Amino acid sequence: MRVRTMWIAVLAALVLTAPMPAAAQSKELFIPLLVYRTGPYAPSGIPIADGFVDYFTLLNERDGGINGVKLVWEECETQYDTKQGVECYERLKGRGPVLVNPYSTGITYSLIPKASVDKVVVFSMGYGMSASSDGRWFPWVFNFPTNYWSQASAVTRYIGQQEGGLDKLKGKKIAHIFHNSAYGKEANPTLEDLAKKYQFELSLLAVDHPGQEQKATWLQVRRLNPDWIFMSGWGVMNQVAIKEAASVGFKMDHLIGNWWSANDSDVVPAGEGARGYKGATFHAPGASFKVHAGRAPRRRRRSARRSTTGASSTRCSLPRRSVPRWRSSARSRSPARKCAGASRIST
Repeated sequence: MRVRTMWIAVLAALVLTAPMPAAAQSKELFIPLLVYRTGPYAPSGIPIADGFVDYFTLLNERDGGINGVKLVWEECETQYDTKQGVECYERLKGRGPVLVNPYSTGITYSLIPKASVDKVVVFSMGYGMSASSDGRWFPWVFNFPTNYWSQASAVTRYIGQQEGGLDKLKGKKIAHIFHNSAYGKEANPTLEDLAKKYQFELSLLAVDHPGQEQKATWLQVRRLNPDWIFMSGWGVMNQVAIKEAASVGFKMDHLIGNWWSANDSDVVPAGEGARGYKGATFHAPGASFKVHAGRAPRRRRRSARRSTTGASSTRCSLPRRSVPRWRSSARSRSPARKCAGASRIST
């Protein structure tokens, strides 16, 4: 299922079934945008924040919102910091949000206990607490289409296929280089179980916040000489790791980043050194979908070039072009775009 389809499905379902907060009663759907446009995670946070603003703008201007209800939003800067993220949530929840998308596993962990009390859906798409996939115990949390446990299994299966079968993993060395946070650690229990099952040697290498200093990690990589590396990185950590991998001569087609380590900005700094790098995704890459080709009706074309309507935030750095803003941004900044010099594997 495509990312846009998931967003429409979630929002439409909430419009039809959720208790009507103040925002919905006034014919508006309020969504707080917890963003990080500044700090060491900005390389990952900026395109995501821009993508949400572009897409919400598209829904309002092309479709009139969701089921005739316009979307409104307000950005709050978290710098990917859990404390700041919780403060943003507490400040904005009084506006009756239909859901909150924390875009941080640490913030998600902190908001899960609040969800059932505040009656606010936590939408952590492909991130957050993997265990919350079980709706019997976490009815207010939605993390479809998949989670970190499933991705760890899928990447292990992919590596097995490349080696000629899962039975060929016996004796192989696989390293997991991960962001030393709740997010980065999510895949470790699954990888440890799979290492026992398939008898491969697993090395867990943590990279401390923010990830700019990795010399010691890659010295360990040289000493361990793993056959494959799986990386759960974020922000500047990804750029540094790919450049370090290239500098030590690691086989780039044996380095697989998870879906938060598979963006254009992650591979560009390494240049040709990133050639062969793979990123595991839960969506199809590229800009050839109908949403990218669609044009706004003529009567709305002029408004498509103005600053985002309905938004409390004015932080939108989109360039002025002769095409609607969602078309230009989808081609230039979308996280779904195929990485230059990298390939992607579907999980």
